[in-house]
Amino acid sequence: MSKDSHVSLDGRERSRFRRGRGDIGHICCVFSTSKSRNVIRGTTLVGHGHAHYWLVRQVGGSAYGVRGVDGDFLPFHAEAIISADELLSDYTPEVSVFEDRMLSAVKRHDYRLAGDGCGPESGRSVLCLDEVNVRGLFELGVEYILAGLSTRGRNLIRELIRVKAPFPGKDQFLFNEFGIRLRKIGFLDGAVICYRRALKYTEADDHLYYNLARAYYEQGQWWDCMRALSQCFALNPDLPQAGDLVMLTNALADDVGLRAKYNKPPVPDGVARRAGLLAEAVYAHDVKAVAVARTRAVEAEDRRKQDIWLPGREAVGL
Repeated sequence: MSKDSHVSLDGRERSRFRRGRGDIGHICCVFSTSKSRNVIRGTTLVGHGHAHYWLVRQVGGSAYGVRGVDGDFLPFHAEAIISADELLSDYTPEVSVFEDRMLSAVKRHDYRLAGDGCGPESGRSVLCLDEVNVRGLFELGVEYILAGLSTRGRNLIRELIRVKAPFPGKDQFLFNEFGIRLRKIGFLDGAVICYRRALKYTEADDHLYYNLARAYYEQGQWWDCMRALSQCFALNPDLPQAGDLVMLTNALADDVGLRAKYNKPPVPDGVARRAGLLAEAVYAHDVKAVAVARTRAVEAEDRRKQDIWLPGREAVGL
């Protein structure tokens, strides 16, 4: 049994940013544009390779302030204001440049940004990379993907997962939440990476192992799915969602038509045997329960295909 069966259930009060171009989320980061663009007329820009860098930060619900970045990777010039649509269409986020170049330059020069910064202070503010900023950038990455800018969105999310800076709120809850969101929009590789990153913060989370198994199931990665399910069962053999997935795997192994319906590859014999053993362990007390559970698992998959999400099951990504 998991030490805390609700470890993935984030009971803390957190602001949740609504997806939408009018309110992407609180952002403070370096972005790039091609050298042919100069969004602030009259500004003498310093080129960085094939791009110009800008410091972009949210200054209102749908307004973003833009400043040039000089040769020392410090912001300069007064801000120009752009809209969320302009941010999405014309700018590419550069998280690693912000973390590795600008923040180190800010610290080295004891730089303070004049005006309202990305922290809660007013006046002269410290540039930062914290949970609020990471969440806002994550929302931007999701918006890129949903807007058809998949390459830009996926690259941004991969950079966020690799952020080195520690900050309060950087934990299994954050990455589990990101993984659930990415799986639901179809970015399965990113979801797997997020779940595996979350597991670096805890090894006793049955929900996380189930979430990882479900993402592997979506990919058709049967062996990885079964390994994650086995770890989930070792912690909590009574998690109903895990039981459903085991029974569904069993049903798919035996039914070519069902695999075609769900567009799944053949289930390897070893995976089918392991799923059978897990099913026997769960339902050993009632032989009839196995058939009932298989039917329930298939029905649950049908509901998922119709995008019917069950309330109260968000922690395990159903």
